[in-house]
Amino acid sequence: MTLVAVATVDKLGRRPLLLGGVGGMVVALLLLTAAQGGVDAAAGAAGVADVGGAAWLSAAALLLYVGCYQISFGPISWLIVGEVFPLAVRSQAIALATFVNFASNFGVSLVLPTLQETIGMRSTYGIFAVIGVAAVLNIYYNVPETKNKTLEQIEALWRK
Repeated sequence: MTLVAVATVDKLGRRPLLLGGVGGMVVALLLLTAAQGGVDAAAGAAGVADVGGAAWLSAAALLLYVGCYQISFGPISWLIVGEVFPLAVRSQAIALATFVNFASNFGVSLVLPTLQETIGMRSTYGIFAVIGVAAVLNIYYNVPETKNKTLEQIEALWRK
C-alpha cells in the first residue's frame, strides 16, 4: 500500500491521501471498538477468550487500519514535513518534527499496556478513534495541498 501512495501522491495529492487514509483508520478503530464489545460480552458469558464473528471483524479491521496507515500517515507525513517548513528553519524543524514523532510513538508504547489493562480494549480503541477524528479535522482545516507547488509557493501559503 505504501507503494500505491508513493506512485499516486503527485497525481492525487497529499490532502486526499491523508484525509482518506486517516478517515479509513478511524473507521477501522470504530470497527475494532464494536468488535471488542462483542468479544468482551460473549467472552464474559461463555468464559472464552474470543468469539468467531468478532475475531474476523477484528482481523479485517486491523488489515484496514494498516492499509490506510500505509497510504496516509506512513509515507505522506514524511513528505509534508519536508515541504511545509521555510528554508531558513527547514533542517531544524524537520529534526524537531522527527523527534516529536518518535517521542510520541515511544509515549504511546509506554502508556498503551496500562491503558488497555485499566479501561479495556474497547475503550482504548474508542479513545484512539476520537484522536483519529481530531487528526482528520486538523488535516482538513490546517494542512495545505502541496501537489504541483514549488517550495517557494508552499512557503507563501503560510504567509497568508
